Amino acid sequence: MKIGIVGYGKMGRGIFSLFSDAGLPVKVFVRDPAKAAQAAARLEKRLARALRDGALTEADIERQGLAFCSDLEGLRDSDLVIETIAEDFELKADLLRRLEPLLAPEALIATNTSSLSVTDLAGLLQRPERSCGLHFFHPVQLTTIVEIIRARQTSDATVGTAEEIARAVGKRPIVVRDLPGSCVNIPLSFQICESLCILEQGLALPSHLDALVEEVVRVGPCTSADVVGLPLVTAATERSLRALPTAFALPELGRRLVADGRHGKAAGRGIFRYREDRPVDDDSTYYRNPDQSHSRGGRASDEALRERMLASIYYPVLLMANLGLGSLEDLCAGIADVIGLKFDPLVEMRRLGSTGMRALFERLAAELGPRYDCGPVQGILTRLDR
Repeated sequence: MKIGIVGYGKMGRGIFSLFSDAGLPVKVFVRDPAKAAQAAARLEKRLARALRDGALTEADIERQGLAFCSDLEGLRDSDLVIETIAEDFELKADLLRRLEPLLAPEALIATNTSSLSVTDLAGLLQRPERSCGLHFFHPVQLTTIVEIIRARQTSDATVGTAEEIARAVGKRPIVVRDLPGSCVNIPLSFQICESLCILEQGLALPSHLDALVEEVVRVGPCTSADVVGLPLVTAATERSLRALPTAFALPELGRRLVADGRHGKAAGRGIFRYREDRPVDDDSTYYRNPDQSHSRGGRASDEALRERMLASIYYPVLLMANLGLGSLEDLCAGIADVIGLKFDPLVEMRRLGSTGMRALFERLAAELGPRYDCGPVQGILTRLDR
């Protein structure tokens, strides 16, 4: 199978390495001819070094057919094209309209979007059944899953092919229905929302909250939001929450951070301020919001805060499984991999069982408000007892 990739940013480079390391022929479209030539020169040096070291033979290099181009025509013979350009609907729409007529009718077009509707993008195509989301996670080489997003138009055959492709490059395919924001990313959005709620209540500072959460995850939610970038995080979170039957909402602090130019680590300030690239808490008065209405109460003990942060992972996983967006097993595997959970959330939820999970959510709903209402997850809870 010949792979085409559009875009050579952080994700495009990671996906290119993944497919090329698997021995598949890959051609990358880079819009700027000068940058395409630079990427090609770097590739030639890498291949020459591999040839010299005996890691590859001339036949291997010829068979792989790795190349860069600055004209979409160069992708004409691709069996699968993955677009990885900026998260801008109009940019992606323009690309898809120009790309589809160049490809064979049986070719697949996939988007690596993490925040836009795959169904809306597929609706722009003449053959929408041949499109899907193929969402890789950063860092591509270190995460073990790929999210296959089924648009309303996506055929079973397309999903099957996408699953085969994921396995061919050593990834576990997680099949989910289309939801703006990516099903696997949704629990992270809920966790970031809950973190902002806690900060607005003045119950903890970002560094303390991250330290508590990092007992069970690879990276704390405040650090994660700053690394991804708050404009993207807040926009994706609000899109996702609008699509779900939930009382979770982005706290005002999220919008204020963006309005204040605190866009994340790359900007030198986000939820944290950064001094010599190191995160530092701001004064607690910056985070606190005396007018917040999302949380009626709340305790500042480490145990209580840790419980809230774990519940903000469990609740969206159960919600999405209850809506049929993905299987409970796949959703748990996906979020465990992406945020680096140090335990299996499905095992822990089954240990608590439906009675324990219901008690947890009812306690939080009574203490905080309706965002932990059991109603939207009631149907799936009994599955935990099987």
